[in-house]
Amino acid sequence: MKKIIITMLFALVALVGQAQVSPDTITVCFQLSSKTKGEEATLVYPDFRACDIIALKPITDSNGCWTVKIPAFQTLHIQIWDNNKIQGIVWGALNLFCRPGTRTEILLDDVNDRCVFTGENAEAHQAQITHPLKIENFHGQMFGIDLQEATQAIRSIHEQNLYRIDTLCTAHPDLPSRHVEGLRVMADYGFGMDMTQNIVGHIFESMAKILEQGNTVPQEYLDLLHEVKTHNLLHPQGLLSREATTYFSDVVRIEDLIQNGFIREAMKKKGDYQLKEFKQYCSLIDAIDASDDVKQLMKSYRFLKDCNREMTPEREKFLRTQLTADAFGQLQSYINGMNAKFEAISVEEVQVLDETPIDSLVDGKDIFQKLIAPYRGRVVYVDLWGTWCGPCMREMEYVNQLHKTLKGLPVTYMYLANQSPKELWQKTAKRFGLEGDDCQNLRLPDHQQHAVEEFLGVVGFPTFVLVAPDGTIVTKEAPRPSQPEAVREAVLKLIEK
Repeated sequence: MKKIIITMLFALVALVGQAQVSPDTITVCFQLSSKTKGEEATLVYPDFRACDIIALKPITDSNGCWTVKIPAFQTLHIQIWDNNKIQGIVWGALNLFCRPGTRTEILLDDVNDRCVFTGENAEAHQAQITHPLKIENFHGQMFGIDLQEATQAIRSIHEQNLYRIDTLCTAHPDLPSRHVEGLRVMADYGFGMDMTQNIVGHIFESMAKILEQGNTVPQEYLDLLHEVKTHNLLHPQGLLSREATTYFSDVVRIEDLIQNGFIREAMKKKGDYQLKEFKQYCSLIDAIDASDDVKQLMKSYRFLKDCNREMTPEREKFLRTQLTADAFGQLQSYINGMNAKFEAISVEEVQVLDETPIDSLVDGKDIFQKLIAPYRGRVVYVDLWGTWCGPCMREMEYVNQLHKTLKGLPVTYMYLANQSPKELWQKTAKRFGLEGDDCQNLRLPDHQQHAVEEFLGVVGFPTFVLVAPDGTIVTKEAPRPSQPEAVREAVLKLIEK
């Protein structure tokens, strides 16, 4: 079993002056009635203290069983789904809300087409099977649509979700409260995330107009921002804590736009502008009504995002004023581990990979190093995207401008498509010019694409990775094609080293 990306990031202690708190455990046990060995599933859960989504891939043993123990400080939203689509499976994707210290047992009767739960949360879990309800969302659809039109569509979807939940409760008044609570939380979170993406997307689409008006964000954006801000989504004990931190990060991003307009201190490029931007975020985070451990978590996250794991004496000095000694130590350990993970492989290792057919590779690091090996001496700009991804398609509109801005520089563009139908992938590549002498447009088998994404620590799409000429993976938070000058600056910095 493997976790996706971060397994030990920021094991933050309790507030200063208090004893360290250890997590309790949620135990999930699964068994196939057919006793089939070697069937793989995926179990996903949010690790709030790691600010990450963790994905495990348990495999059934000779008795058709697997057991997973998950550390938890609060109720977790756990998703489980079958990878192999075994004949007769009726459970599909399960959304389980589990309390720390509880045990959930799942018997998948793949002979009689039924799913049976036991354990403290069994009643609520069984209700999802007997009374399923899909929560709709508007993710990624707001681009190219008027702000108010998109806003109305998001409100309408939220109202429909709540109406459908109420209708379900009216028809089945004996539904377990935990099942209903989970549905309402997912509906409210979906509304908050949709609205946040809507505001951010339209602010950037209207950037030129806003700049002409004096860098003032229109009141309509501010009104919408205040509508979706809620302490419930930011509370560390919330049901969807990882998603809450994502939402929180987006809110901070909007607050930054409001307070600083679009002419950020970072764009002035004086001194360590990345540290200046990080300091701005720390000020904003300090102003948020959240617990100290949440604030430290977000500061650690922002440092990684803004400073690309690069620790300088000045950055270390400032970080030590923001984090406890334990939190700083965890951050430093994580940075050291990631730097070692992403450092360039030796010439001998490159030669071995060069002689190894890519079809035979299953390890994500080996696959990625095999892909970039032919381009030693050049910067590799990697775009992990999908034809199904709205933000990915929006960034594709800037690819041509990016290529023009970087013309003449030793750069290879590598496009890795995630779960994209072959015909649509080919049409998209032709439309946006993803093929040519300096481009590698690839559609790996799903298992290899997933392995690469797991190695790089991809948590969302699009993700942009920058590889130095010596083969070192510099960052997975590279500037986007819509920021061509920032990409050029990052490339020149690597070439000059």
